[in-house]
Amino acid sequence: MNIASPHHRLIVGFLLLLAPLWTLAQTPVSVMPLGEMLVDYERRAPAEVAPLNQAVLSAEVNAVVQAIYAEVGQPVQAGDLLLAFDARDYELEQARAEARLASAQAQLEEAQEKLRRAERLGANQYVSVDELLSRKTAVSLAEAQLQADEVALAVARRQLQKCQLRAPFDGVVVARPGQLGSLASIGAPQLHLTQTDQIELNAQVPANHADSLRDARSLLFQSRGASWPLQLLRLSPIIDSARRTRTARFAFPDTAPEVGRAGELVWRVAEGLLPANLVSRREGQLGVFIHEQGQAVFYPLPQAQEGRPVALSLPATTEIVVTGREKLQHGDTLVVSR
Repeated sequence: MNIASPHHRLIVGFLLLLAPLWTLAQTPVSVMPLGEMLVDYERRAPAEVAPLNQAVLSAEVNAVVQAIYAEVGQPVQAGDLLLAFDARDYELEQARAEARLASAQAQLEEAQEKLRRAERLGANQYVSVDELLSRKTAVSLAEAQLQADEVALAVARRQLQKCQLRAPFDGVVVARPGQLGSLASIGAPQLHLTQTDQIELNAQVPANHADSLRDARSLLFQSRGASWPLQLLRLSPIIDSARRTRTARFAFPDTAPEVGRAGELVWRVAEGLLPANLVSRREGQLGVFIHEQGQAVFYPLPQAQEGRPVALSLPATTEIVVTGREKLQHGDTLVVSR
């Protein structure tokens, strides 16, 4: 029977005593390859689909509403007749202007004929110089009167045109304050029209992030699980003093959602970044823990900012410590799970 020497028993006892301490010195962590963790850095702002124009069509004449051809919710096209006023008074005014113009035309022709006759007689000195001058003056006055009557007829025709309200663009009637048979005065609203053929996205972007829109990798409008690509049209240089935002307008290059739909403007500022929650601070410096040959290595990130994703110039296979970083220090021995 072999009996271990006292010296051998002492060494075995010492190793058994150190075993728990060796286990405590190893920190359990989980790691993942860098290439599987990179994310894109996006910013968001509230946004709403808005028409380029919302018109209030008002009466331009004092007249009774005679007919209404468009109701609330009805789509219309540019040029469609929407509402008509009683035009009889304006038709009479146009007829009077036409008669005055015809009279002025006849008077001009008479004055011109008298001038031609006077010029022929004047060549043989049968008409005095004063008489010839008087004939020329009569022609000039008749021409001036004709021009005045032409303007009066144009005004009468324009007033008659104002007896009809037509759609200035493709749109939808959203309100109809005008009432059939009511007397409308100049400036009284009759129809509210929202444009549908030119739609933009209106977004209120935080002032300190607005300039990043110009260099965005992608622009999207997201609403209720759907998304639409965008193109930046205009970015206002004015900052709203109350909300500290700048207004940005975007076009929909493809299909567009319905007017009034609310959602978020999403724009990608950078791609392939390490998530902010994996950045740690040690001795006043931000960095990330990586796993190298069973040890923790603190990799400083001088360009990192608290709470923001950060770019890393490391191979995609680099193992990043994901969990167990709370008390981890550079050089600690790791027990790794993947």
